[in-house]
Amino acid sequence: MDLRLVGAALRGADRVWLVIAVGMIAPITVLRAIRFRWVAPAGALPGVGEALRLTLVATALNAFLPAKAGDLIKSYFVATRGGTSAGVAVAIIVYERLCDLFALIAWCVVGWLVGGPLVAGVPSAIWPLLGAIGVVCAILILSERAAEWWRAVAARALPRRTPRKLRELAEGWPDLLQVLRGRRAGVVLFSLVLWLVHLTQIWMFTVALSVRMPFMVCVSLSAVALMAGQVPLTFAGLGARDVALVVLLAGYMAPEEAAAMGILISTRNFLPPLAALPIMRPYLTAVVNEARAWRRETNGGG
Repeated sequence: MDLRLVGAALRGADRVWLVIAVGMIAPITVLRAIRFRWVAPAGALPGVGEALRLTLVATALNAFLPAKAGDLIKSYFVATRGGTSAGVAVAIIVYERLCDLFALIAWCVVGWLVGGPLVAGVPSAIWPLLGAIGVVCAILILSERAAEWWRAVAARALPRRTPRKLRELAEGWPDLLQVLRGRRAGVVLFSLVLWLVHLTQIWMFTVALSVRMPFMVCVSLSAVALMAGQVPLTFAGLGARDVALVVLLAGYMAPEEAAAMGILISTRNFLPPLAALPIMRPYLTAVVNEARAWRRETNGGG
């Protein structure tokens, strides 16, 4: 790959489309915050503003922590300030992840059925396999019966002397699905819309780079690349996602253009953390102070 050609592709991008595509980061972030507040139990968050601030802080931490572990700060504040159990607070993050995975797979399969993307070296069986994984995700995020089955399995698997906190974590998933009840289908539909906006933004990047690529083909292949970006131990999703883009899009654009796409997509991971810098200090200070207080109580009790 010629890095000079990658730079040339970026310099030749249509500025109007580029501004529009990058500007979509703002509404996408707001939509993520709205969904976070929707999934959280009633009263756990005072409003969309707090959900947006926590989403930005978590995004900033995700830029440095593997496997998006920064999202756990959202669980922490929901549990400590909203009176929610630790198990339910952690389950909120898992629920959002599964909704994201389901939505990505759904659009990937829809794009494959409509657009029929051609990818050399990728077996055609991968698409039905993704569809099967999507069905499993749908069952997990919608079925209260499956959640109760998990509760029964956890109760049998955990020893009687298991600490109460660990039992709360194990029971958080079924408890969350009970809290959501009628909201579950709405959250799933909202997630589908959210990720359609994500994928539309990526298609706009192809327009900015003057690459002619059918919308549904871009949706399908970009969804696969974004799933690859969820692999742990990458920096803000960089690496696995960009290799996947170059491989998957090879039939529709030059490798240098695909690499330029990866760079543009990375703005989705770096601009929100920059916006979070002015508001991070109070949250990190609160976490550090409460950790110190817990340590003092523990040492004093010992």
